[in-house]
Amino acid sequence: MFSQLGNLYDSEFRITERSYQIDQLLAEFYKGSYDVTDILKRLTPQCSNVISRCRFHGENKNCSKVFETRKTQDGFCCTFNYAIKKDDRSLNNGVDLRLDPLKVENFGEDQGLSVLLEPLLDDYFYPIFPITGWKVMVFNPHDYPDMNSGGLIEIFVPLETYQNVELDAIVSYGTRNILPYSLEHRKCVFPEEMTSPNASYTYSDCLVDCTIQDVWQTCKCIPFYLPNHVKWYTAVPNADLRDVKNNTQILHCNRCYPLCSGVTYNAKTFEARLNRGRHQSKLLDGVDCVQQSAVHLYFNHFGTIKLKQNVVDQWYELLSDASGIGGIFIGFSLIAIVEFGYFVGLFVWELLKGPTSSDGIDNKTKRKRPALQIIYWGELYPRTRPDIITNQHGRFPNKY
Repeated sequence: MFSQLGNLYDSEFRITERSYQIDQLLAEFYKGSYDVTDILKRLTPQCSNVISRCRFHGENKNCSKVFETRKTQDGFCCTFNYAIKKDDRSLNNGVDLRLDPLKVENFGEDQGLSVLLEPLLDDYFYPIFPITGWKVMVFNPHDYPDMNSGGLIEIFVPLETYQNVELDAIVSYGTRNILPYSLEHRKCVFPEEMTSPNASYTYSDCLVDCTIQDVWQTCKCIPFYLPNHVKWYTAVPNADLRDVKNNTQILHCNRCYPLCSGVTYNAKTFEARLNRGRHQSKLLDGVDCVQQSAVHLYFNHFGTIKLKQNVVDQWYELLSDASGIGGIFIGFSLIAIVEFGYFVGLFVWELLKGPTSSDGIDNKTKRKRPALQIIYWGELYPRTRPDIITNQHGRFPNKY
């Protein structure tokens, strides 16, 4: 009947008679109410049994001190550098539960984290994945390891393999110049803009809190970890995706936005066969490998890519650039367009306005012509002097 507890891990939860029997059995054993979270944690293999050897910063470490059992989306897992004080925290105390994460001092395979994993094949009572091996998750130290946030990297490690995981970080930050823009345009938030019950806001925690609220409203309980239910597993942030807006099977977290400043990680994996007795790693010195696997996580180089989100151009700068590009390629400027539009508009206005008052006066004067008058020949020529206009008889000539 203990296999019924495995229904708390997968998404195919079915209430059967055996489910009630295991509940009655546990209630009788604990003489009343019992804590299912504590029971599942006790049934989880111990980290000291799963991880037999550890190296960090080029030195051998005690695995029980560097690894601890914490909650993840797959239940309880052995976590390293998970810089949160505790899993079950009060949501209204406003206390910052973040810790200072461990940092890599040098790059290279030997300076990162190296672990030797034991198979524990006799403990596969309720396997979640259809493989034999381990699942390695890489995530931000201050984020809950949840696949919905997009910041989780999953790597499957089969038996008898030598797995190298080369990590690379990408830093992004937003300047204060983008604050006047709405969240729909810049697609990110600053921590002080979001109201969070915790002292700090993270994108992953926002999606987790949104999921927990929906689970509480639906079931009136909070699972010991996030179940792989269809609606709860596909929680999406405030996105403008048309194919998910009207989907009732998807949980919409409209107030969750990525941070304008953060770190994302990429991973490259290199896998090789771990042969028995043939290895050169310091982690495997004196180890007769039988079905174990070795995993090395490290940074291969100093430095990283840094992306800045800022206001590149104002509206008047874009207008000036468009005018300059137009002048170079097609020989015009925005001023020429304005002038052309002005003269075209003036011409159309003159056509629509019709004749002016001065034009009417000119037409009237043209219609009123003066009367014809008699013109004498003498008016067509210049007058002659008096001493030469008389004829031989001493008389003036007649006018015709």
